[in-house]
Amino acid sequence: MYRVAVVDSSNFDLRHYNSMPVFAECGFEIVSHTSDPEKALAAAAAQECDMLLCINRPSAVFAAELLKRSSRSGCNIPTVVISRVNASGDMRECFLLGAVDYLTEPALEEDVRAALLRAAKVIGKKLMSTEYSKAMKQALSTLPVTPGSEMFTEKLRELLIKTQGSAITVEAAADHFGFNPDYFGRYFKARVGISFSEFYKRLTMDYAKLLLASGHYKVNEVSDMLGFASPDYFTRVFRKITGELPSHYKK
Repeated sequence: MYRVAVVDSSNFDLRHYNSMPVFAECGFEIVSHTSDPEKALAAAAAQECDMLLCINRPSAVFAAELLKRSSRSGCNIPTVVISRVNASGDMRECFLLGAVDYLTEPALEEDVRAALLRAAKVIGKKLMSTEYSKAMKQALSTLPVTPGSEMFTEKLRELLIKTQGSAITVEAAADHFGFNPDYFGRYFKARVGISFSEFYKRLTMDYAKLLLASGHYKVNEVSDMLGFASPDYFTRVFRKITGELPSHYKK
């Protein structure tokens, strides 16, 4: 379940939205409430919530200011705004500042559902990027340190960042390094001790472990995200590389 922190100066809306079954249906759970934007952002920074639901009350809680603080802090947590006032200028500012959605009360359940589904996509992309960065950092840390290895590692890092979300072929990797595939294969193995394909498989499986351990994805979902033809094939490759079943890492 994605965790929602409500930012509002009143408890009424918390009770109201807690009673909406659409949150659970879309995989969300309201876990906290605060009227202090700084406390909300601190909770986001501590990874205690995945999304903010801001009830915009210009006299008490100003959504645009919350979004500005989120951006300045580098948090940029996905935020859905529900406004007590219908102000097109405020709506435009919130969208420019990165709001996932901006609803005006009374917010119908179908509108809340659409906003939550959009938020889920944003959260998913953010989570995938974070876990990929962790897996990439771990993979690069295993590379041997040799003369010229710093330049090689940086070139490999550029390739992995550029191709995040898509499979990397040996041909594409060779092209990135400016070599033909045969020479690149020999060059990579001489530097790393394993083939590029083996290195990339290990990176992908480490990434899969992190996605499974996050508790947000099922085995078949991770299989699809990583481009495997079927969950069974993904499981076979995962077990071959790690020696364990994907379910071992699933929360």
